[in-house]
Amino acid sequence: MACIGPVSCRLRAPEGATWHVYCNFKSTGGRIVKKWLGLALGLGLMAGGVSSATAAEIRASGEWAFDLSWTDNLGYRSAAHGDKEDDFNAHQRLRTQIDIIASENLSGVLFLEMGDSLWGSEDAALGADGKTVKVRRSFVDWNVPGTGLAVRMGIQGLDLPGATFGASPILSDEDVAALTLSYAVNDTVAVTGFWARPYDGANSNAADGNRGFDEVDLFGLSVPVTLDGFSITPHAMYASIGKDVDGSNFDENKWNSGSWEAFSDGMHSIAQQHKGVTPGESSRAWWAGVAFEMSLLSPFELKADLTYGTVSNDDEALERSGWLASAMASYKLDMVTPAVFGWYGSGEDDDLGNGSERMPSVSAQAWAPTSFGFPGSAFQQDTNFARNGAGLMGLGVQAGDISFIEDLTHVVRVAYMRGTNDADLLRRDTTLRGDLAPGAGAVFLTDKDSAWEVNFDHEYKIYENLTMIVEMGLIRLNLDEDAWGDEADNLGTAKKATVNLVYEF
Repeated sequence: MACIGPVSCRLRAPEGATWHVYCNFKSTGGRIVKKWLGLALGLGLMAGGVSSATAAEIRASGEWAFDLSWTDNLGYRSAAHGDKEDDFNAHQRLRTQIDIIASENLSGVLFLEMGDSLWGSEDAALGADGKTVKVRRSFVDWNVPGTGLAVRMGIQGLDLPGATFGASPILSDEDVAALTLSYAVNDTVAVTGFWARPYDGANSNAADGNRGFDEVDLFGLSVPVTLDGFSITPHAMYASIGKDVDGSNFDENKWNSGSWEAFSDGMHSIAQQHKGVTPGESSRAWWAGVAFEMSLLSPFELKADLTYGTVSNDDEALERSGWLASAMASYKLDMVTPAVFGWYGSGEDDDLGNGSERMPSVSAQAWAPTSFGFPGSAFQQDTNFARNGAGLMGLGVQAGDISFIEDLTHVVRVAYMRGTNDADLLRRDTTLRGDLAPGAGAVFLTDKDSAWEVNFDHEYKIYENLTMIVEMGLIRLNLDEDAWGDEADNLGTAKKATVNLVYEF
């Protein structure tokens, strides 16, 4: 086995079933990897004890990222300065993936994560000794003998297709327990299907002890078609959502609270989120879309997505349906790649009783036209403006891949955004103003509100595996006083400046 970073390992399986493992860990970072590899190797050796010895190749890869960030006024309020905000923070996140490869037809992955850790807090405080290690993904890949069918089962990263910004606005970069089947029909056409279970409250401590409709199941299908110079990928997904999946029937260790927040924000109507309307029946949802990419006229490239989704329920106030379209056109030059991009997402009307008109989504963790308001940052994938383009329209220009010095590149981006939600919704029901007011996280804009975002990002390769990324950005909101009342007063500009060091191996 090849040496990787501070770790060198040799595995040898002589005749019989006895394994010999020789490892040398040469640094503090190596000692951390030692704990992780020890766990993975221990599990592997236990499995080897009940079967005949078989040579297995072990590969380690990962991304260890460190972030020094200064942010100001993420609540978009001018009064939020000074002692009311913690402007400077330092974070780290260590992700290490261990591949155990038995053959080209069988392998397993253990993906471990330490962090995100805020320096000085909890697992990154004095005496913490890096004790919080999480299993991010753990799955097995295998091919059905005698066929071209590939199977992946376990906790894995799951995405629907997305071309414009490299990710789906419905489900992207999410870790979830799933079974995925993939088959290449020929060199042009492939098929991928999956079943995933994001939530199951069966082990909850419900007072009545009887929760028969507390699961969420997802069933997805995509058919990528790749030809010379362009590709097109139609896709669809169906969801069954139990009426008892409400986020209140789990303890803090059962479901990830951030994941549940993204799910509820993306799937529930305003009446369910803010008016206390609860489902008496289970819900059904489905999505259909197409992702398109064209490089036939290179260096000109075009990317586009069109998606539609709907959530249905016996109570009309709980329903949610909408669509989202996006596109980006770019032209690659020697020293810069100029591009123009945009999107339009359907928005709410002024009637809560007929449900919501924004496109539903399960978890859009990577749909990112920008690097500040959307989760497009090198380290902090938190949402500071929106999770995707639902209820928004946007138009932007950028100059990417700017390079005057070797190994140093820059991106300059300016985006104008406007809400597509009817302002009369807030004029008719002023109690919603406080619930939907701008704050840290997703922002609700009406068709009378707008925002500007500017990004100035830089990337420098210090070594082949070590990159420094500097990101600077600002967001300025403009809210309509007739719609928001006092909430429109005293708006301030949100700002950020971050320095990221990323070690990839």
